[in-house]
Amino acid sequence: MSKVLDIFRRSLSARLSFAVVLFVAAIFVGTFSIMFTEARDLVRDKAWGKATQTLDGTVLHIDNTLRHVEVSSDNMLRVIERNLNKPDSMFSLSKQVLVNNPELTGCSISFDPYYYKEKGKYFSAYAYNDGDSIQTEQEGTDNYQYHCMDWYLIPRLLDRPYWIEPFMEDATEGIIVKDIFSSYSRPIHDAKGNCVGTFSVDIRLEWFTKTISEIKPYPHSFCVMLGKGGTYLVHPDSTKLFYETIFTRTLEEPDSMMTALGTSMLAGESGHKTINYQGEPCHVFYRPFKNTGWSVAVVIPESDILAPYSRLKGYTLWISAAGLLLLLLFSLTTIRNSLKPLQKLAETTRRISEGDFSVTVENSPRADEIGQLQRSFTTMQQSVNNYTNELRSETIKLKERQEELHEAYEHAREDERLKTAVLHKMPDKMAAPVAEILTTAKQVCDHQGDDTLDISEAANKLRENTAQITTLLDEMIRAAQEEERKEASV
Repeated sequence: MSKVLDIFRRSLSARLSFAVVLFVAAIFVGTFSIMFTEARDLVRDKAWGKATQTLDGTVLHIDNTLRHVEVSSDNMLRVIERNLNKPDSMFSLSKQVLVNNPELTGCSISFDPYYYKEKGKYFSAYAYNDGDSIQTEQEGTDNYQYHCMDWYLIPRLLDRPYWIEPFMEDATEGIIVKDIFSSYSRPIHDAKGNCVGTFSVDIRLEWFTKTISEIKPYPHSFCVMLGKGGTYLVHPDSTKLFYETIFTRTLEEPDSMMTALGTSMLAGESGHKTINYQGEPCHVFYRPFKNTGWSVAVVIPESDILAPYSRLKGYTLWISAAGLLLLLLFSLTTIRNSLKPLQKLAETTRRISEGDFSVTVENSPRADEIGQLQRSFTTMQQSVNNYTNELRSETIKLKERQEELHEAYEHAREDERLKTAVLHKMPDKMAAPVAEILTTAKQVCDHQGDDTLDISEAANKLRENTAQITTLLDEMIRAAQEEERKEASV
């Protein structure tokens, strides 16, 4: 890591490339932040539109089917009430209802106990469509007292049409039926307006489940249908059907979002809410059925809604990362090629700093700043090289002159030494002749009248000592003249 950082610190192209990529990345981040925010909102809006449209279409389809069942039942009720005096015709009428409405599974035309005394206590004309054929029978025994069933009792007591909550039919006598149904029941009135029985048609819960399960706008979405009390009538988890309500889970773990959703659905409202389901945020779109009091909802995990957004984001990030990497490589290559003259100049400067002033710098054909710098550096290097050569030549001359001066200095020191030696020796040599001259001269002066002094011998002594002093003086003069000549030649 330290080597990489060292290379990064020493490489101008790497720093410039990184700065370019960092700047572009900052632009990308700002742009993509805005784009992703807008894209996420658009994806959500599209998802809500898609879910709402699908749910509305399914609810409309079910409402139309149920409305068709209601209209058919209303029309048949009039026929039944006109034929109350023909009890045996009720079997053909119940069968005709199933023939005209294939979505229906069963039909019961049931009357109060002993309404037809000749038929006994129970009389109910029941028809059942098993998918292959339509069977009819008279139902009602002491073991199956139909007049106590919800589908018979509730509309009669209310004296109005009523959709019965789905119930399990488990007949063990007559026509064997084991299935879950929801019934649309209407009270039957005689000519005097008295309620004498109930006309009921059955539709299998499986039809609702199949129709609602087709609402699958997203791979992991699912639908639920609630009864009037919040009981699950349709749910992907079959263990919840009829045994749990939408509020069951909130009793163990209070959940305000789920409570608000259940309350709104039971109130027959339409809308959208967000809940946490199995630890994941989900969007719930719900609608009521018009006449049944039930409500249906489609639950869509947010991960499904944002899946296109997540894919777009992932693709964009990968493409951006690859683009930034390519930009980094391109910048490194381009900047490195552009900075090659500077690298050469740096190497040339290093060699010059080490004393190699003869290194040559190529002229650049480039017209930009780097080319101008390279040409200016070439001119400067040539000037420095010429100046260095001149300085080296002058240095050599100065060294030669210094050697000559040193040699002259040594000669001067030798001459000075000789001169000093001569000056020291000459007085010694001159001392004896001078003393002899002085002695002889004193003797002459002291013995002017004395005939014993040999004047001739004294004169010879004076001449000899004088000649000796003269010789020494000549040597000193010659030495001084020789020294003057040497100084003049230097």
